[in-house]
Amino acid sequence: MKIAVIGGIGSGKSYVLNLIAGFNERVCDCDAIYKEIATTQKYKSELAKYFDVVKDGVIDRQKLGQIVFSDREKLQLLNSVAHPLVFERIDRIYSENKSNLYVEVSAFDEKMADKFDRIIFVDSDKSLRVTRISDRSGYSKEHISKVMREQMSPENMKRLADYVIQNDCDSETLRQRVKAVINEINSLN
Repeated sequence: MKIAVIGGIGSGKSYVLNLIAGFNERVCDCDAIYKEIATTQKYKSELAKYFDVVKDGVIDRQKLGQIVFSDREKLQLLNSVAHPLVFERIDRIYSENKSNLYVEVSAFDEKMADKFDRIIFVDSDKSLRVTRISDRSGYSKEHISKVMREQMSPENMKRLADYVIQNDCDSETLRQRVKAVINEINSLN
């Protein structure tokens, strides 16, 4: 099965994915796949058709982020270029070994739901998420709020999810919550 691990920015998706990997489950991260794809000429050429962010073969990620996080239509355009390439790579990774593959998806939207057999939603209180993001990246609260507004709402993610992992606890409790979900998913195979 392909299992999406979703949640808003700062919810702890990456931490949960690392815990899943610690239980000897296969994992991959859409952000890492995107970074890989972003180095390809195919992607840069496609991106350059729509955005003036490629110079001397290098994508200005900061400029691209400013463009897409200030205009929902441009974000959707970026996603229409990047997502097919990302999911093509995920499908290739999954086909190498048909055991469960947990995929961290940071820019999840409803159209992606049918690409996965199960969905895990990592939930955290908004104020805790803002603190985590600010502490790790130094972004302003205004920038963090802008990014949060562009993401699917936690309520909609929860509605689509098969499992919810509440990430508002100590690391051992979170580890136990993750293990319980993995055990449940493994019982389906």
